Amino acid sequence: MDKEKAKKMLFDVADIIEDIGLMFFLSDGTCLGAHREHDFIDTDTDIDIKMLAEDFVPNCKRLINGFSKAGYKVNRAGDALRFTNILVVGDKLLHLDLLSLFLIDDKRWLPGKKKSLVYPARLFDTPGQIDFLGRRFYVPTPVEEYLELTYGADYMTPKVGLSYPEQTIGYVNKRIISIMEEMKE
Repeated sequence: MDKEKAKKMLFDVADIIEDIGLMFFLSDGTCLGAHREHDFIDTDTDIDIKMLAEDFVPNCKRLINGFSKAGYKVNRAGDALRFTNILVVGDKLLHLDLLSLFLIDDKRWLPGKKKSLVYPARLFDTPGQIDFLGRRFYVPTPVEEYLELTYGADYMTPKVGLSYPEQTIGYVNKRIISIMEEMKE
């Protein structure tokens, strides 16, 4: 990944989201890189951000339009659960994943077709900020707990071929679809 192009894309996307009046979080490898390396991870292949579903779902079309007007291609807007994510493409070698987190009880769920990631909602209730590449970004707080849940207790040790802990999805997909329908009303 070309780090200068990635920085420009992240800043462009941040401007678009913030101009709409929404908030997002650095997540996954981007959050890990910001925290651990103070840069993108050398072996990372994309930019990762997350939004709360209650912000994302009603504004999905506005986000897509903003990214398109800025010259980015929106390659995928949604999955089997309708509009729960957006893939913004900069070029053949660079893309940004914008994923939405659904609140169910006291957890934030990132839906998947067979598996989901689940986090305590409190990590996103009062976001912290991190200086990254000369700009302030929101991160789940405490960021160390988020990264440990995402990558394991040794997240500060660089690895090749990172994987997420497996968490089964259970009843969540139907519940998320119901929540999305309520948000559209």
